[in-house]
Amino acid sequence: VAQIDLALEREELVILYQPKVDLRDGTIVGAEALLRWRLPGYGDIPPSQFIPLAEENNLILDIGEWVLNRVCGDYRKWQRQVANPGRVSINLSLRQLRQATFITRFRSVFTKHEVSPTCFELEITETTLMADTKRTVKLLDELYAMGLHLSIDDFGTGYSSLSALQQFPIGTLKIDQSFVRNAAVDANDATIVKTIIDMGRSLNMEVVAEGVESEHQLGFLRSHRCNFGQGRLFGDAMTADELLTLLTEQRTGQKRLEKLFA
Repeated sequence: VAQIDLALEREELVILYQPKVDLRDGTIVGAEALLRWRLPGYGDIPPSQFIPLAEENNLILDIGEWVLNRVCGDYRKWQRQVANPGRVSINLSLRQLRQATFITRFRSVFTKHEVSPTCFELEITETTLMADTKRTVKLLDELYAMGLHLSIDDFGTGYSSLSALQQFPIGTLKIDQSFVRNAAVDANDATIVKTIIDMGRSLNMEVVAEGVESEHQLGFLRSHRCNFGQGRLFGDAMTADELLTLLTEQRTGQKRLEKLFA
């Protein structure tokens, strides 16, 4: 725990970006900000291994604010080069949502970096959504009123009911990669993915498929009119500068993913 505590001080935390792609034509329309702990001697430690510890010890609040500041700073840099870098999504934890000053602190970060909340999306898991429904609805309504886009991460794994979902101001469903992985070959996974895409469309929500790794999966998702995808097929998680290079190339008419969508 002490090491996590010092991770911020020692500048061991890094943000990488996973591009999000329009599945109609391969245009990069934004990215997901991914947090990594680059611990000397151990390499990159994924959030699944250190975020639960950080939550238990209330370090998640400082880490969450650090992430938002870093992402807003990167976004401001991109905007100087590219008119519209797209929408960047950031993961939000239950502990952050429960913090009394959460909304005020978020708003002040956007103001400080002179970026609009409309450029960002907050990703919340189904479990987080259902933890304290009444309070969560109120908070999400406030965030939505600020202009933030809201999405449900790992959709399909949390067993929330459709009627429960409809009370939240959610704009995006992200299909968990465990379903996407075998959707092109497994009938059950295919049915789940098709159902989520259809449900999203009927509720006027965007649908993003996570963990797209093969052309086979891409073909399946495109044939069922899934809006967006992210995954290694479109590029590994990359630095802010690497993403800026892709966005700049795209602006000048070079589309790196064109062949996949020919």
